[in-house]
Amino acid sequence: MRARWSRPLLGHGWWVITSLLLLALLMGRAQAPLGEYLLTNGQQSNCDGSNARPVRLPSYEPGQDCRRILLRRTLAVTEIHDQALLISGVGRDLRVWVNGKLLRDFDPRTSFDGTSQLLGVSLQPGILREGENELLIHIRSSSHPLNRSYLGVLLLGPSELLWPTHQRIRRLGAQGAQLAVLFGLGILLTLLPMAWSRPQEPAYRWFALAVLGSLIYLWHMGWPLRPLPTMLWHWVAHAALLGALWAMLRYSIVQAGPAPRLRRWVDPCAAFGAVAVLVKSVLDQGWLANLGDLLFRVDMIVLLILLAGFWWQRRHADPLARWLVAAVLMNIVLGAADSVRVWSTLRGELAPYLLHWGILYLLVLLLVGQIRRILNALHTAEHAQSQLSQALARRTLELQQEFRRRQQAEQAQTLAEERQRIMRDMHDGVGGQLVALIGQVEHGGLQPGHFRQQLRRSLDDLRLMIDSLDDACADLGVALGMLRQRLQASLQELPVQVSWRTARLPDLAPRAPDEVLQVLRIVQEAITNALRHAGCQHIAIDAVWDDDCIRIEISDDGRGLDAVPHPGRGLPSMRARAERIGGRIEWLALNPGTCVRLSLPQALAA
Repeated sequence: MRARWSRPLLGHGWWVITSLLLLALLMGRAQAPLGEYLLTNGQQSNCDGSNARPVRLPSYEPGQDCRRILLRRTLAVTEIHDQALLISGVGRDLRVWVNGKLLRDFDPRTSFDGTSQLLGVSLQPGILREGENELLIHIRSSSHPLNRSYLGVLLLGPSELLWPTHQRIRRLGAQGAQLAVLFGLGILLTLLPMAWSRPQEPAYRWFALAVLGSLIYLWHMGWPLRPLPTMLWHWVAHAALLGALWAMLRYSIVQAGPAPRLRRWVDPCAAFGAVAVLVKSVLDQGWLANLGDLLFRVDMIVLLILLAGFWWQRRHADPLARWLVAAVLMNIVLGAADSVRVWSTLRGELAPYLLHWGILYLLVLLLVGQIRRILNALHTAEHAQSQLSQALARRTLELQQEFRRRQQAEQAQTLAEERQRIMRDMHDGVGGQLVALIGQVEHGGLQPGHFRQQLRRSLDDLRLMIDSLDDACADLGVALGMLRQRLQASLQELPVQVSWRTARLPDLAPRAPDEVLQVLRIVQEAITNALRHAGCQHIAIDAVWDDDCIRIEISDDGRGLDAVPHPGRGLPSMRARAERIGGRIEWLALNPGTCVRLSLPQALAA
């Protein structure tokens, strides 16, 4: 049951809450007429008493340093106690005497202007007397051409009736406008960093401009301090209000959508309002000034209707759009009520200005909408980031699985290639040698010494294959050291001195087993050739690393060879092995002897 009733309430809350707020403001504005307490007719003159003439309040004249207004009121004996004096406004300041007693002096602040301020003066007992009472007022406005000497209507009546009216109007009027200024400053300080940090988004700048224009107008309604002459400040305040509404429309165009049929009226209507402000400000008296004021108010209503139209078209897409439309309509009603206030004051119906409440309500709703958009953008960004993280995690998992599959496939392929290499080496090396020995044994032509030599050679070749598979032999320096240990026992039985100079090698990058085996076979073949054919007394094996290249030299002091190798003596096989691993082999003639040089690209260990 509760949910059934809550949904309609929330669905219509945009007009229910706005209507209740508007009704509360209008009820706070209403009051009983006070016309019987009005003081309207009197005599005015210069403060020195010259140029005396009748005057009827409210009085509105060009600025002057000082003018004097004298009003008289006859009171019965029952009316002289507990009385108060209310002044609907003064431009710029005034001094008040009652029956020769000074009750209010000029404000010490030279920028004071009470044009929009309701002033109250409490009359102490004994000031009023039975019969005729004199009220003398000095008005100070300065003679600046843009200042105006203004005195609104005066009410002299019971304190119990006038003073609550004064307090209520102060709370809803000036103090309400001051509160709106404080809230507006908070909104502006919130927007400025956003507008500064997001220069590519014009919505923040339009919103900040709307708040700034509203603040100027709210200051005009709330504070009696004026930084400019009366008419100039009046023009600035109303131009700022017009600019604020124009900026709100521009902000709405960005946020609510283009709406071409409405958009083409925005700038012309704003320009028309600026002309109306200029007319009513420059021609401050006469029917042209009244016409300018009327046109300005009509233009403001048209602009507010355009603003409502922009947001009404978004009522289905944006839940806050209906609230903004209601706030705009609220401002139209409050603006009309403030316009009626001018004429109702002449009948003694004092009322506060209320438009600042509507402006504050509209700014707060716009700020809420902007905050919602920021939060929605953050939520969208977080959602996108979450989706991206999930997609990245899925892709990472897929890549890891693919990497493991490829790694397993590469390991299987490497293992298969290694098996094939071992089988090939066994077949071409030890296998071929054993097959040849078996054939010689079967034919019976093999001598025991030759048989032992061939078996030893097959065994050495098998050991080379085994050494090449050792992980430690991936470093050529280590592999050459193990070859030295393998050959040392058999070389010691020969009358040949063999020297190894391989200890100077740095740590080298590892090489594949097949490459290591080919290097060891080349070195072994070069030593074997020197022992068989050179007739040497000394063999030297040198290995050095220089400029990303390792050079292994096997030199002897025997009979020597030509620089061009002779086929049929194992040399083509050595060249093929070197080319197989990307190296280059050379035979150099020495005096005496021969040098076999193997050059192979080789990087250092990481």
